[in-house]
Amino acid sequence: MRCPNCGYDNPEGRRYCEECGERILDFEAMKARARRRAQREAARHRREARREGLDAEEAERRRRRARRRTSPLVGLLLLAALAAVAVIVVVLVKDGESGPERAVKEFFGAIRDKDVMLYLKHTDLELYKMAQRGEYEPDPYTEGIDYDYYSLEGLKTRLVKEEGDYAEVELVGGTFKGFYNSGGDSGGIDFAQYPRTVRLVKVEGIWVVQDYQLAKLPYYYEDIAPGGSEYPEAEEGAQGPG
Repeated sequence: MRCPNCGYDNPEGRRYCEECGERILDFEAMKARARRRAQREAARHRREARREGLDAEEAERRRRRARRRTSPLVGLLLLAALAAVAVIVVVLVKDGESGPERAVKEFFGAIRDKDVMLYLKHTDLELYKMAQRGEYEPDPYTEGIDYDYYSLEGLKTRLVKEEGDYAEVELVGGTFKGFYNSGGDSGGIDFAQYPRTVRLVKVEGIWVVQDYQLAKLPYYYEDIAPGGSEYPEAEEGAQGPG
């Protein structure tokens, strides 16, 4: 497993780099966690379909449609949306900060404060709603807030793009660093020196960070292009030597 800090090739199963002591992300575990969430989502749609007398195929079609659409009540909410636009304009004029930028700051603030509910709100909306209903008990470490504590100072953002339900926000200032109680740390990142682009989609009126597994890392990594792999190290290892 390649260390994201120094590049040392560690044996499989290592949690910390033998060379520099950096914690190593388990990309396969991330994928497995994503698969489990998808399975929970599919099971929920199957239960709802059974209650309505529908078969498994229709349940799967519903699940896929639900993932593709961002607002199932667009027609009914048109008038409300027009009113909301006016409110948003007032807010933007008032504080000069866009909705996507506020979401990004909330996302990093949630990591710093280990506020797992706010973190889920901007990373996994289905789990967030399950936790609100008491059907799921989130834990910071399980959800990927890996370090024991964080420092976040002077975070500055710039809205790069906002087109409908998609947005890109660039982190252009501030520092972000993770620490372990044992004394180790992530090394940190200065966003003024290494700007980072965060991509978001709006789901049910909430801006959700798309590539949050990478965006949350408290050290420098080479940014990925839109549509690129979220797990480049894992895919590189799967391809084998060229």
